[in-house]
Amino acid sequence: MSPKRGDDVAPPPVGKEWRLRFATNDAAKGWGELSAEAPGNTRRCFEAAWAVGSTPSGSTK
Repeated sequence: MSPKRGDDVAPPPVGKEWRLRFATNDAAKGWGELSAEAPGNTRRCFEAAWAVGSTPSGSTK
């Protein structure tokens, strides 16, 4: 699914952060619906997933 005019822009990963992608079209659609319904909680979920992705499991930072 290519981005088109009016689509949200995801922040680019910096350094060793992970690039988050949707596995399915349904996941992308659901994320958009969830973002519209509960934007604050959805943002916190995004930030938590990004933070977990930037530190490999089991490592100490």
